[in-house]
Amino acid sequence: MPARQLDLTRQSYKAQALASRFSLRIVGQTEATSALSGILEKFQSGFYDKTKPIASLLFLGPTGVGKTGVAEAFAEGLFGDAKRMLKVDCAEFQHSHEIAKLVGSPPGYLGHRETHPFFTNESVKKYQSAELPFTILLFDEIEKASDALWNLLLGILDKGTLTTGTNEIVDLTSTIIIMTSNVGSSELANENAIGFNSGIKVTSDAQMKEIALGAARRKFAPEFLNRLDQIVMFKTLTPMDLDAILRLELDKLWDRIALRASVQFEFDVSPAGWRQLLKEGYDRRYNARNLKRTVEKYVALPMGRLVSTGQVMSGDSLIIDYDGAWKYYAEKQHASGTASASL
Repeated sequence: MPARQLDLTRQSYKAQALASRFSLRIVGQTEATSALSGILEKFQSGFYDKTKPIASLLFLGPTGVGKTGVAEAFAEGLFGDAKRMLKVDCAEFQHSHEIAKLVGSPPGYLGHRETHPFFTNESVKKYQSAELPFTILLFDEIEKASDALWNLLLGILDKGTLTTGTNEIVDLTSTIIIMTSNVGSSELANENAIGFNSGIKVTSDAQMKEIALGAARRKFAPEFLNRLDQIVMFKTLTPMDLDAILRLELDKLWDRIALRASVQFEFDVSPAGWRQLLKEGYDRRYNARNLKRTVEKYVALPMGRLVSTGQVMSGDSLIIDYDGAWKYYAEKQHASGTASASL
């Protein structure tokens, strides 16, 4: 029988569908989206250690580049809803005693019966389906957690289980664990740089990754980092990335109007307005978060004011322009022609 040539670039149908979903929500973070697509294919093949979680990843990078958004897009692409995952906000676990909110208080401790553990076998299986029998478990901003949570994670990553205060052994081998962290953000933004990086402008992805990994090694214990399957670096967004993100943000605003607004109207941004939104929205330190605030300030809030004062009505077309100051125009189509009013 002749040998068959194999194509390593070929993806499964589900991985292709997931990649398509990522393209609609995520901009500029191909390393992260490729890593998650690969994990899905690893699960489908069955080539993973079934005594541990299916995969564990640490997302590193500046704030506002989409670390949490990628995890949410992963859940949405697989289960149809970004909220169909277990999420732990690590900022709520900065003190060791707060770990009881996750595993419950042991017998004999005050509040034992009232403190129900976040992790139970029931909660872990809550979002699983027959087709996708696993759960996405997100630990957001892991660097803010106390040592007690890190020690808990060491056991989960090593054995795939944890024991609650009620002595229930929770099976976490059917989970994909994603952790996000902003360690190294100040150095990546060229502020308060330390060591040999002081005063050096970060220009390459490789240099950014080295800075972030150095910060992670200083923050996290070696035994924690060694248990991870993959550390994924998120890059700082470029002005070109923000152009695509601005389109996504305006599309989200359009959906909010179409689904929830009492007044149905169309809106568009002129080329001059578009350039000004990008100019005011670009911030190397805060990335897409600053752009979202800019859209809220100059697009969403003014439109809400125009609707609440009756200046924009159903059937209108709103044009947002800029010529040194923001301007808003409403047009309505009539049978006899078009009426235009400057607001």
